[in-house]
Amino acid sequence: MNQEVVDTDLVILVVGALLALGVLYWLLSGNEASRLRDAYFRSVQLPRAQAEESLARHVARLQEKHPGKSEAWYLRRVLADLQRDRR
Repeated sequence: MNQEVVDTDLVILVVGALLALGVLYWLLSGNEASRLRDAYFRSVQLPRAQAEESLARHVARLQEKHPGKSEAWYLRRVLADLQRDRR
């Protein structure tokens, strides 16, 4: 009986830890995308509405070419392309 209690506590502890790690990952990945989006808006000399439309077009094009990537991946690629084109 005592072993079952320990096993149940261990399962609850592991599930809780995995859940906490998942939430942390979700928060950090969302923050990265937000930072990258802000970096794009600072990099382009367009009014905010036009910059948002431009970014949406760039991301949509990349999503067609490279489906299944994260939002941060697409944003990093857009910024890299922007920097490359400015050289």
